[in-house]
Amino acid sequence: MRRLVLLVSILALMALACRPATAPTPTPAPTPRPATSPPMATPTPTPSVGVTPAPNLPAPTPTPTPIPTPAPTARPRYGGTLRYASPEPPSLDVHAQISFLTQAHGSYVYNGLLRFPYPQEQKFPADFTVFPDLAERWEFSADGKTLTLYLRKGVRWHNRPPVNARVVNAEDVKFSLERFAAKSGFRYRAEPIDAIEIVDPSTVRLRLKAPHAPILHNLADPSFMYILPKEGATFKDFNSVEATIGTGPFTLESYTRGVQLVYKKNPAFYLEGSPYLDQVVWEVVADSATRLALLRAGRVDTIGYRGFIAEEEARPLAKVRPDIPMTKYQRVEMGHIYMRTDKPPFSDIRVRQALSLAINRQAWIDTIHYGEGCIDNGPIPCALQTWKLDISKEEPAKAKYQVGYDPAEARRLLADAGFPQGLAVTLNYAAVVYGAVWDSRYQLAQQDLEKAGFKVTLAPQEYGLYISTTYLGKYEQMAIGPVTPFGEVDDWLYGFYYPGQTNNRSHVDDPQLTPLLVAQRQALDPAERKRIVLEIQRYLLDKAYYVYLPIGSTFSVHLPRVRNFVQHDSYGMGKMVQWTWLEEK
Repeated sequence: MRRLVLLVSILALMALACRPATAPTPTPAPTPRPATSPPMATPTPTPSVGVTPAPNLPAPTPTPTPIPTPAPTARPRYGGTLRYASPEPPSLDVHAQISFLTQAHGSYVYNGLLRFPYPQEQKFPADFTVFPDLAERWEFSADGKTLTLYLRKGVRWHNRPPVNARVVNAEDVKFSLERFAAKSGFRYRAEPIDAIEIVDPSTVRLRLKAPHAPILHNLADPSFMYILPKEGATFKDFNSVEATIGTGPFTLESYTRGVQLVYKKNPAFYLEGSPYLDQVVWEVVADSATRLALLRAGRVDTIGYRGFIAEEEARPLAKVRPDIPMTKYQRVEMGHIYMRTDKPPFSDIRVRQALSLAINRQAWIDTIHYGEGCIDNGPIPCALQTWKLDISKEEPAKAKYQVGYDPAEARRLLADAGFPQGLAVTLNYAAVVYGAVWDSRYQLAQQDLEKAGFKVTLAPQEYGLYISTTYLGKYEQMAIGPVTPFGEVDDWLYGFYYPGQTNNRSHVDDPQLTPLLVAQRQALDPAERKRIVLEIQRYLLDKAYYVYLPIGSTFSVHLPRVRNFVQHDSYGMGKMVQWTWLEEK
C-alpha cells in the first residue's frame, strides 16, 4: 500500500510539472513599505441590534472612525505568486452554484454590499462582525422593515467588455439581488425582501416583508450574495472567464478546465495597497493524498480552499515537514446524515431515533480525531457557543437521541417500527472531494449502522452530480456529508427545518416547529431571539430529523514563506489572500 501511495504521489508531481507554465513571478516593489498593512478603507462600526434610537431596532451606521491595524510579524512584501491545490469548482457562476469551491472562486473576483472582518480586524475565526464593502453605510427605518444602503463612490468593475471599468451603481445591486433570489439554492436568504428600490445611482432601498434579524449578516457573507454587473442580463451565465467581471482584489485571467485557474492582481481595486500578491494560481487536484504530496514537495504553497487538513493528515505531515506552520482550531463545521422524513420509513420517528442511536460518536472522536473533538455538534455547531444549547443540562431521556449510543435500543426501535430483520438503506455521498477524514466517516457510518440492524449500501457520487442533486434534497433514501459553515443561526434553523427550503435536505415539515423558526428570525431583541433559539433546540432533541456527527480539530497549513494567511470561518478565501504576502526565498 505504501508503494502504491508513493507511486500516485510521484505521478501527481510529474503531471503538475507538465502543466502549462503561468506568468513568471514579478519582483518585489522597489519602494520599501512600512511594517504595517497597506492603507485600508476605514471600516464603519457595526450597527448593533438593540442599542438603537427606537427600541430593539438596528441603528443607522455612525460616522466612520479609524480602527487600529495591528503591526504584522514581518514586513509585508509586494509581488509573487501563491499556488494552491484544490478540487475544481463545478461552475464559476456564484449565484447559480452553491458549491464551496464556486464560492471560494467568487471571493477573489467579487464583492458584496457588506463584508466580515479582514484579518487585521477580526478577533477570532468565527468573528462575524459586519463591515462596509460596496455599501459604505446603511440605515434602518424605525419599524425595522426598510433598509437603505449607500454605495461607496467610485468603485469600478474590472476593465473587461462589455462593462469596461465603469462605476458600480444601484442598478447592479438590484440586478444581482434579483438574480440571486431567482437562481441560488440558498435563495431563502433573499426571501424576506419584498421590493428593491433604486433611490438614485448610489442608493438602494430594501423593503422587507417583516423585520429580519439576519439581514445584515446575509448581505455580508462573502459568498452567495455577491454583486455582479447588470450587463450579465445579456449573458447566458457567469460560467466563463469572459463573463467573470467583478470588483474584487483579483481578476480571473485564465481557466484551463481540469488544470488550473489563474487570478491576477486588480490594479484598480478600491482599497489602495491591496492585494500584496501579483498572482494566485489554483491548481486543480481532486485527491487529498495528492494535494498533500504536492505540499510536502513544496510544489504548492497551501492546499484545499483555505489550507485545511484533518488531524489524521496533520500528524504524519508534521513528522516529515516539521517546518510547515500548522494552526489548529475548531471551525464552524457540521456533518450529518440526512434522510427523506417526508416518506416511509424515515417518516417514523422510531427509525430516525434508531439511526441516531447507532452512531458511536465517542469512538469516532477516538478513532479519527485522536481523542479531541465535539460530540454534540447540532443542530447548531459547537463553534457558535453564543447560540448553543447546553445539552448536559437537558433531560437525558430526550438528549440521548441527539448524542447517545445504544445499538441494542436501536435494534429494538427498528423492530417496533416493523423491521425486526433490519432495514436496507442506500447512503449517498460525494466521492473524493471532501478529503481523507470524510472517507473515514463514510466507512464508520456504514459500520455503526450495520451493528444496529441497518443494511447499508454506500452510493458514491461524482461531486458535480452530488452537489446539484443529493445536496439539494433530490435523493431517494439517505445521504451523508459536510454542510456550508454558516455563521448565522437562522441558516442552521430556518434553512434546515423550514418546509421547502433548499437546505432542508431531510424534507422536514413539522407544524409545531415552523412558527418558532419564523419567530426567531423576526426577533430583533437579542435576548428574545436567543430564548426562541434555545426553545427550538430543546424541541428538536428527540426528533432526529438529522443525525449530527461529531467533529474534531482542523489544521490550516502552508509553506513557511507564506505570511499573514489568517483564517476566517467563511468561504472568503480571496478576502484572506488579498492580505497574504510571500517572503523571499
